[in-house]
Amino acid sequence: MKKLIPIVIAVLCLSATTASAARIADGYADIRWGTELDQVMKSYPRGNLEKIHNNYLYRQFNPNQEIFLRTFIFDDSKLIAVSLKFNPDFVKKTGIEKLLAKHRKAYGFGTIDRTQAPHVITYFWETPRTRISFGYAPKRPDMTIMLYQQKQSSP
Repeated sequence: MKKLIPIVIAVLCLSATTASAARIADGYADIRWGTELDQVMKSYPRGNLEKIHNNYLYRQFNPNQEIFLRTFIFDDSKLIAVSLKFNPDFVKKTGIEKLLAKHRKAYGFGTIDRTQAPHVITYFWETPRTRISFGYAPKRPDMTIMLYQQKQSSP
């Protein structure tokens, strides 16, 4: 019985950590997946719009001190993903560990993935409708990105 106590405590601590994390929204910030292009442009003004086949990209350069580039991706004018490229100066000043801690606090510990490239570390969080990825290269603050994606439902 005494051998089980540390295991039970570890499971309870892990459950408490996961429970304290915020719920992952089905969208980006206050914009839900499937939101129309014009509504996103109204909520996030001063961007550039590009059309590629049936898809639209709406980009905001330097929307704040933290983000260098925010890109909204649309399929048939409906939001399906948002990409954030962090400002390298902000990453240097804040530190990658603090940025990662902020996202872990918001979403839980997450899953680490190093299979994409040996020099890039990616953490991701998932729900049935959303996947969030936070990727960085430890010695390259200009390669710090965040991606919010709508997961495609199975037919």
